[in-house]
Amino acid sequence: MFQPVMETGRRLLRRIWRWAVFRGTGFKYRDFELAFERGDWPTILTRARNGERLKKSPSMMGMFIRAAGEMRDVEALAWAESQCLGARWSTRDRYSVSQRFLMLGEAAAAWAVFTADAAVMAEAKFAHQAKSFLPHTKDAALRSAIKAAMAKAVPVGSSAAAGVVKAAATTIRFPFFGSGQRVQGSVEIRSSERTPPRHAIKVTADIESFRTKVARAKPPEIIEHREVFVDRNGQIWKEDGSLIVSKGTPISRLSRAEAPGIATGFFAIKSTRGIYHWLVDRLPLFAWMLEDGAPDAVILLSDEAPSFEKETLRLAGLPQTVVDVGDAVFVQRLLIARSGMQGFSYWEQVAPVIERVKRSARAIAAQENVSAGDAIYISRRDSSRRVMRNEAELEAQITTRGYAGVALGTMPLWQQVFVVSSAKRIVAPHGAGLAHIVFSEPGTHITEIVPVQDGTYFLRLNYARLSLVMGHRYRGWLEPHHGARDSWTVDAPAFLNYLDERPGDAAAHVRVEDAGDRSRMG
Repeated sequence: MFQPVMETGRRLLRRIWRWAVFRGTGFKYRDFELAFERGDWPTILTRARNGERLKKSPSMMGMFIRAAGEMRDVEALAWAESQCLGARWSTRDRYSVSQRFLMLGEAAAAWAVFTADAAVMAEAKFAHQAKSFLPHTKDAALRSAIKAAMAKAVPVGSSAAAGVVKAAATTIRFPFFGSGQRVQGSVEIRSSERTPPRHAIKVTADIESFRTKVARAKPPEIIEHREVFVDRNGQIWKEDGSLIVSKGTPISRLSRAEAPGIATGFFAIKSTRGIYHWLVDRLPLFAWMLEDGAPDAVILLSDEAPSFEKETLRLAGLPQTVVDVGDAVFVQRLLIARSGMQGFSYWEQVAPVIERVKRSARAIAAQENVSAGDAIYISRRDSSRRVMRNEAELEAQITTRGYAGVALGTMPLWQQVFVVSSAKRIVAPHGAGLAHIVFSEPGTHITEIVPVQDGTYFLRLNYARLSLVMGHRYRGWLEPHHGARDSWTVDAPAFLNYLDERPGDAAAHVRVEDAGDRSRMG
């Protein structure tokens, strides 16, 4: 008997697309997905190598490029690049596919794919996107080509290239100006047996490079600009339209008389909405406001900022006025603090604001009669991104070892701070919850489960680097991230054996090991 099937328009179109792309190949769309999920790169490279079909789906082309990179198949990468050059994609899709090449270290191919369609240079975000290619190449000719394209796309006078206006000198200082750097923490890297060894080698090299940068890092400082506009996106520009900071979006045409005016403002707008960047990149920058004699400045936040930003400022006890910035405000004197993650190594200079938040959280916990354990597992069970498919099984095993499972996303901010700052041992999959280790005491044992793939090292090493400057004892467990659906799994027995080992000593060096090799390399 016939039974009607109800489908959404989107699902129906997807089914039609799958049939159109893979008809007659013997390699169905689901076969492609499954091959990618299990990391079956040879199958993808041999059975899905049809340019016309892959050009119909930027996401599938991206997975083909990933497979070619995993196999170190130079010829397949060159073929994919040639196909991408002639593809008819939206600017967004073209940029996304170019990033696949960039993740593999193929900066020249990435730039060629991105700029193959001249229409991308007409986009408002082109200069901002183009700038993201520069850190990935040292080739002088390619860097010159990128800079030339940026200059051509962003004409001086209307939306000039960022950074042409110099900051004014200022005498404002952070607390304990002149204090030295704290002792660095320790980092140990271990891989599961199914994780390609090159990941641990690359991660270790990146950590050592960061350690060297930290040793040379400058202490936090304040700079200032006079008579500038600021918008909700964190863009800063002069009255003549010349940009000081650009985020790739159009600037407001409000005049000085039309925009709200501010005498002295502290720039605290961030371009991302996640709590990691707020706690790590922004919160330490408020410490100077606690100094006696600090100038009276309002705090500038985006009118689209998440609520945890103002809540953090309340916990810090900052009495300054907060201004929600929209299209534009005109600031007579704009103060900007600069530090970066390396600034945590100058702990005494950034600690006052961090410690204030911790004290407030502890006071509220006492009032609410809330307690916290000294060993916690920060779960991602409340997150829909980067899902660990066997987390329930793993969390159950970890909690039998004395760790309390916590889902920070279900807690108010003060409780998140209290729970993490009270713990002496923390285990967690990679995620924003670990940003709270900025409140942890030096020497805290951090064990992070990290999904890795080529090109993700910088982002996935955030907490190893943070632990280093915070003086923590960090251990990273690397697992391969193959999932087309942004999901991954952990070799639970191997990881639990690793967790059961005694943590390494606190010597400030990086160690890398394989799960099947107990030898240590300094």
